[in-house]
Amino acid sequence: MMSRRAALIYLAGIFVVLSILIIREDTYSELTFSKESGFYEDTFDLELYAPKGAEIYYTLDGSIPNENAIKYTKPIVISDATENENIHCTQAELTAGDIAIPSYNIDKCVVVRAKCVDANGRWSRVKTESYFLGYACKQGYTGMNVISIVTAPDNLFDYDTGIYVTGHIYDECASKEQLPWYKANANYHQRGAAWEREASIQIFNSHKEVVLNRECGIRIQGGATRAFVPKSINIYAREQYDGENRFYIDLFKTGYMADAVTLFAGGNDFKGKLQDKLVAELVRKRNIVTMHFEPYIMFLDGEYWGVYWLTEKYDDIFLGYYYNIEKNNIIMIKNGELAEGEAIDYRLYTELMEYMINTDFSDSEHYERACELIDMQSFIDYFATEIYIGRYGDWPSSNYALWRTREIGDGEFKDGKWRWILFDVNGGGLSSDIMEMDTLAYSMDKSIMFYKLCQNENFKKQFVITFMDIMNDSFSKENVDEAIGEFLSLMEEPMTTHCRRFLGVEDNGKFLRAVADVQEFLDARRPYAVQFLKANFKLKGVAAPVKIEVSDMGAGYIEVNTTEIRFDDKTEWFGEYYTDYPISLMAVANEGYCFKGWENDVISNQEGINIDVNEDGISLRAVFEKEN
Repeated sequence: MMSRRAALIYLAGIFVVLSILIIREDTYSELTFSKESGFYEDTFDLELYAPKGAEIYYTLDGSIPNENAIKYTKPIVISDATENENIHCTQAELTAGDIAIPSYNIDKCVVVRAKCVDANGRWSRVKTESYFLGYACKQGYTGMNVISIVTAPDNLFDYDTGIYVTGHIYDECASKEQLPWYKANANYHQRGAAWEREASIQIFNSHKEVVLNRECGIRIQGGATRAFVPKSINIYAREQYDGENRFYIDLFKTGYMADAVTLFAGGNDFKGKLQDKLVAELVRKRNIVTMHFEPYIMFLDGEYWGVYWLTEKYDDIFLGYYYNIEKNNIIMIKNGELAEGEAIDYRLYTELMEYMINTDFSDSEHYERACELIDMQSFIDYFATEIYIGRYGDWPSSNYALWRTREIGDGEFKDGKWRWILFDVNGGGLSSDIMEMDTLAYSMDKSIMFYKLCQNENFKKQFVITFMDIMNDSFSKENVDEAIGEFLSLMEEPMTTHCRRFLGVEDNGKFLRAVADVQEFLDARRPYAVQFLKANFKLKGVAAPVKIEVSDMGAGYIEVNTTEIRFDDKTEWFGEYYTDYPISLMAVANEGYCFKGWENDVISNQEGINIDVNEDGISLRAVFEKEN
């Protein structure tokens, strides 16, 4: 029989528990989930709580709950959803190109969307969470961030309103029989606010920790590749969805808080997913705008949807952050159309083009005026890069962008000069089939601005020197091998899972062949590119070797023309330059060191020197000493 003391303790315990439950019920001021989005190993019961008197309704298919959804009456069992039936990926329409319908259960997560309604019929905002169960042993996720996009299925796949399908617009396209399948008008080719759909995103870092849960807008991104599967998706932060117009998280490890980002599926490079990221990384130090890339696995309404790069979007907020410019002072042109700025600003672009197209730049005064209108080094860096990687077809007539400030002010980038933006280098280039193609001649033929500038001797000299700088440094075999090696180390496993899902193969052979093709092009491109300069610019000299050595690794670096050569893990650097033009060198000592002089083929104690390159080449040694 229970003692009096024990009975009192027991009753007190019951009282405490009941008090907690009562307090707990009364303290929920909003809809609350017992667990947030995340990766879990064991099945668990998910409990939902709402303010007193409110009822909860939820869905598991991505749709927004209403009174016809499941009414919450008991905890929801959250378990590994991978064995659930495939839904969206079984649609026959999602087989564009050689995309396969998976014959197995693809990986899945559980998506729960809930709303509560009070006694007066007022509905709360939707709350969405994504739960991944049993992923510790699954292949294809190591080192990858994960994003779950949850939206009402009709937003994607409805015949009339779905943004991911051909839909009624394709069926009504009179010319569809005469066009390639990817160019015929379709739902997914539509643009603008009318084709933006509300969605929720949950983002997990590479350690699978939830870092963002937001309502947002989504649109299909791209040109002709909108027809491909999987598709690239733009994601927008907007006040209309959850009260905030930025993603207040450092998604790119640069401090940039974006208002819009893109989940990039690779465009024409959908099998390799290498080209855009590789080129941007290799030319990051050049005077052109590039974006950053972070690796992601995407789940769409709970289903595995493959490997992507999360990238920034070029807009006034992007340019304002990275170039320290007020966003309302930015003008951006993309493919000849005003992308950022006021309508009246477009005249600045048309005036530029009229001048560049109708002016004879063999006249030095005209060329000096051109240098006042555009950042010539940016223009040269941009064209040299595109030409070296073999771009043709949809460039330079399309896939180009440039920007400037409207008002001139203090600061390096507030001078009102036009500067160039790199994007979409995933088609018509970087292929072993065209490693011998003279894209310098092609560019002169297709871009009248480039052709006319090439008639000026100063421009031609600067272009040749810059082209060799970029070839020697940005696209050096050392840099290319390192970048591709790191890419393969990260992507081989995830792309095996991706290829199984979308290409219907059990290995990543198609991915590896696509990467190997890029490697083959870059390994072989150099001698052909060098000859294009000689042939098109009628150079009289030869490309001769240049060797630069430093006395002490890590003691300093050397500026060679327009590029910096670092010696943090080496003491020698090799390049190649035409003997037609002298090269400039500047020795810069690191902290704790001082520069003493040049040795070997040139003897000088001047940090900066200009030297002629002879046919046999030159060798120089920069001597640094530790300061006392």
